[in-house]
Amino acid sequence: MKKVICLLLPVLLTACAYPSIGDKQGDVPPRIVQRGEYKTWDNPGAFGPVPRELQAMGDKICSSLNTDKVKHRALGYHAKAEDLQGKPFVGGGYYCVPQD
Repeated sequence: MKKVICLLLPVLLTACAYPSIGDKQGDVPPRIVQRGEYKTWDNPGAFGPVPRELQAMGDKICSSLNTDKVKHRALGYHAKAEDLQGKPFVGGGYYCVPQD
């Protein structure tokens, strides 16, 4: 079994080294890309803050990445985030990071 650092789920991807997000959603949506054996977002800066009304859902989705030692939260959101084929995720995509 391959070692996985970044985990792809239908609407999220964990931020491995979590660069910062933007202050608003970028005009060009972030896309999931393959880097070696890992999948990651190509441009985390294209994510904007998670809208207040979506924060609980984003945190719930990001919590699917939790382990016994690391808990995750939604840091960013983009309504048109794209999958590997460049198709937008239904409901947008979340940028998940480990909680402090």
